[in-house]
Formats: sequence, C-alpha cells, structure tokens
Amino acid sequence: MGRALKRSELPVWITEGFNPHIYMTFALPLALGIESHEESVDLRLTQELDFTEVTERLKEEMPHGLGINRVAAPVLKANDINKARYEFEGEKELLNDVERYLSRSEIIITKKTKKNTQVIDVKPLLERKDKSLILPAGNTLNINPWNVFDNFSDNGSIRIIRTAILCDNGRVFE
Repeated sequence: MGRALKRSELPVWITEGFNPHIYMTFALPLALGIESHEESVDLRLTQELDFTEVTERLKEEMPHGLGINRVAAPVLKANDINKARYEFEGEKELLNDVERYLSRSEIIITKKTKKNTQVIDVKPLLERKDKSLILPAGNTLNINPWNVFDNFSDNGSIRIIRTAILCDNGRVFE
C-alpha cells in the first residue's frame, strides 16, 4: 500500500524523525496467510483532494489483484471494532472435520502476546452464522483465526477469508 501511495504522487503526510515514512494505519491488520475481501486503511493528506481523484490515482498504482473499493472520510474509530467475520474453505472432508471441531463443548487455545501466554476456552466467544465464524477482534480481545484452526494449519488446505470487520452492534466498520 505504501508503494502504491508513493507511486500515485498523492500529497500524503510523511512522519517526521529518523525514519520518515508515509503515515497509514490499518484498522485491523490481517494475520499472515488470511485473505480478506475488504480492508480499511487510514491515511492523512497534506492538502484536500476530491475522493474520486484519490480513488482513481490509487487504482492506477495498485498491484495486480488488489483494488480500491472506495475512498471516504472515516465514520468510526478503530476502537469501535469488536469482532471480525471469517469464512473458511477447503475440501469437503476437511470442512466436515472443522464442523465437528467447532461443535465441541470447549475449544481451548493458547494465545501468545508480547507480555504473556494465555490459555483460553474460545467456545463461548465464537459466534456461528451460516457458513461464517465470528471472532472477537480489536483492542480488548483479539482472537487470531489461526489460533482456533491450529489443528488444521498443518494440512495446508484450509483457506480462511475475513469477510467483515464489525463493531459492537454488528455494524460493519467503515
């Protein structure tokens, strides 16, 4: 994203200090190996531009396979993020194993942070909706889907896609 912003020659705000770089913040960065349909990035411009112009200039510079859906002023703050919705794909046998796993009475994970390691039963925190799995996300509690699907990651054939970033009331983050 940083390279696309640089190539677009948009008047982006550059941080000051020893290692200046384009100021941008992803609302809920993805874990490695997880796909997403839509991401939210916050950036600052040094001069006011029309959102259509920003969109077009960025679209021209994005790598193949990545696009710009829309550019808009922020409506919500990153602190409003509460959950994330994921879908998982794979072979039928693997998906049956995942369904059996998710229907267990408890799902114990080990969550490592910079400060400590926690053992958590995430079963009460999981929400199922159709073929989606909704996990806690954000500043308070963030559950990486790979922690939940750790038993299946060696298989390599499970595909996890984040389909939405959600706020407390179920509203999609924008």
